[in-house]
Amino acid sequence: MSGERQYTASDKTLIVLQEAIKYERFSEIVTATGFAKATVHRILKSLVDFGFISISENGDYFAGPASLQLAGEAFRNIDISQIAAPHLSKLSFTLGYTAHVGALNQFEAIYIAKQSGATPYSIPSGVGQSMHLHSTAIGKCLLSGFTSEELSGYFSSVELVAKTPNTIVDPDALRRELDEVRSRGYSLDDEENVPGIRCIGAPIFDHSGRISHGISMTSLALENSVEEVCQFAPVIVEAAQAISTDLGASSVSRRG
Repeated sequence: MSGERQYTASDKTLIVLQEAIKYERFSEIVTATGFAKATVHRILKSLVDFGFISISENGDYFAGPASLQLAGEAFRNIDISQIAAPHLSKLSFTLGYTAHVGALNQFEAIYIAKQSGATPYSIPSGVGQSMHLHSTAIGKCLLSGFTSEELSGYFSSVELVAKTPNTIVDPDALRRELDEVRSRGYSLDDEENVPGIRCIGAPIFDHSGRISHGISMTSLALENSVEEVCQFAPVIVEAAQAISTDLGASSVSRRG
């Protein structure tokens, strides 16, 4: 950033706070803000006094108790369905199909938001409905965020039921499928949960960089081949990234 004159005093305080949470060293904060050293020093002192920033014995800056308290209150009040709603509507409008957002609930997923598409048929799903993880696009997104140990716990606790002839019921095969999800950034349900239904999904990341939810689009197998469904991937991933950003995830912190 450059040119202090375009910022008000309040603007400068917020900018310094933002950069002080990201960077530890005074020199890094000065560089990131583009403000004069004296300006940054004065604002940092005020932020430290009010507890928004703390300083270590060796002079490193980090988030203070006031910032952490505010963050905690903000995260407690997050309504993912409300945050996802405009992105879900945009996705459904763009592709014309029904879109869902799902969350992990122990060893299953539940729909927490739905936006119907413009198709003449309706998808028999609803908010609050549960689904298997291993046979759905959203479920695979959520499973792709599991560690190896967490996956082992999942396999020992849940029977991989064959919902259709296409359902992956072998743990090793499912592990390979999840590797593919992590590699390409999206998941597929190729008539694995309901005959005649294909879905494509993408993971949603929270502020810590962990996969917290999944978003998916649903269409009839008669309408779209697997190859055609995969062509929707960039739009699905873009919607997932937009929701992730609104949840506080950064591109650096996302993993999957």
